[in-house]
Amino acid sequence: MNNDKEKQIIQKTAGRKKKRKSKLRENIESIAIAVALAFAIRYLVIEAFKIPTGSMAPTLLGEHKNVKCPNCTWSFYADRQSDSATCPNCQFIIDTSLYCEACNNKIRYNWPAWLWRKGTCTKCQTTTEWQDLSNRVVHGGNRILVAKFWYKFKNPERWDVMVFVYPLYDLKCKKCSVLLSETEWHNGLQCPRCGSTRFSKKKKNYIKRLVGLPGEKLQIVNGDIYINDTIQRKPKNAQDTLWIPVYKSHFPPKEDITPIWVADGSKWKINKETLVLNNLSDNNPNSSLATFGRPVTDQNGYNNRSGNNEMGDVKISFDATLSNGSNYLELVLEINNDIFTAIIPTDSAIKNGCLMKNGNVVQEKHFNIRTGQPHRVEFSNVDHLICLYIDNNEIFIYDYDDGKMPEARSFETSKISIGGNHVNALFENIDIFHDIYYTSLSSGTWGTTEPVQLGEKGYFMLGDNSRNSNDSRVWKFVPEKNIVGKAFFVFWPLNNIKFIK
Repeated sequence: MNNDKEKQIIQKTAGRKKKRKSKLRENIESIAIAVALAFAIRYLVIEAFKIPTGSMAPTLLGEHKNVKCPNCTWSFYADRQSDSATCPNCQFIIDTSLYCEACNNKIRYNWPAWLWRKGTCTKCQTTTEWQDLSNRVVHGGNRILVAKFWYKFKNPERWDVMVFVYPLYDLKCKKCSVLLSETEWHNGLQCPRCGSTRFSKKKKNYIKRLVGLPGEKLQIVNGDIYINDTIQRKPKNAQDTLWIPVYKSHFPPKEDITPIWVADGSKWKINKETLVLNNLSDNNPNSSLATFGRPVTDQNGYNNRSGNNEMGDVKISFDATLSNGSNYLELVLEINNDIFTAIIPTDSAIKNGCLMKNGNVVQEKHFNIRTGQPHRVEFSNVDHLICLYIDNNEIFIYDYDDGKMPEARSFETSKISIGGNHVNALFENIDIFHDIYYTSLSSGTWGTTEPVQLGEKGYFMLGDNSRNSNDSRVWKFVPEKNIVGKAFFVFWPLNNIKFIK
């Protein structure tokens, strides 16, 4: 009996030891598997990146400043290096400098700035209150997720936002240590000092929007992308991202730097946030119009300099409420020598709605809007396409592209007008946007003055902040082997979480 008990005790003890060993092994194996999976996910599936610069602003932000205009309270983003910013909404110039106005010494603030809400000049002790200081504080760039496997199963598509290895390298000769910055690498490259072909390469990751695919002929003309002599239109999800705000009536300025609306004062009442037209008793057959009072340029607020390319690729949207007995609304978009007019009848009118170009009807349709209730109206001209939507319903889509390559223009003219004939109408929640305008950075940049032909494995990349982007206009093509993956999600900061389009 005693022997049997001893055997049982020995077996239990051995079992415990074996069990302890098994748990330790399991923990080690679990940790090893987790580490291996983490590395596999990072290098093969998804990797996080931080946006360093403002070349994709305002779609994606590098280090930047959150600016709130003291004149109209509209908030927008500005470049981290800017000493001033112009509010796109009211054109008020805002001081965003990091330096003291009294002695030009750098302002110091305790971190985090949002908690202490005060900055002090260490030299002259001048205090900057938070209302002013908040426009000067530098914030970090967006953090994004990139699907590295995406293009293993699907070919890159135009307008994708992509991360890739910058095609120019910073090279260091391993023999004499000479530095060659931003150099195109190729086999057989020799050091200019010692002739060695042995270099260490420092690579950089860039993020841009894909606009040119392998084998295509590309040219940028008047701000638009042409592929094989045909204008390229952005898909709706990308276009919605690339509309850049110009004006919002919900943010009325305390002081009008420039006139916002120009109209006949006897028929129009221009309030801080609304426009009211009453020409019900007017027998004039022509509509009464209010015209946006300043030219729409490619200014985006992010850069510390104003845009100087006047734009016809614009969108206006607003809520319109018409009283009983009103006849029809009239909307006008002008670009250079072309005038596009939309006629929107009410349920009191007897005529059809129509879209006109230079006074000639190009599309006609039986529809109307009801009086006594608000309607959301959206009228746009982008990439040679005129669109009218009412309450998110498509009314007119008109393609006026003639299929020919246009001549490059030194400037454009444009105008936006809204109004109507025999109406009592309230216009509110008025928003105006402009499209992205791809510019020439300097004379002779790739694809801007002459077309470029892409190779079989070459891609043409452009930044959304076209005025301030180091992209294919400077260094030409990105080889297929340099592509890292598709950027698809912003996960930081929390107030800017979104899918990338």
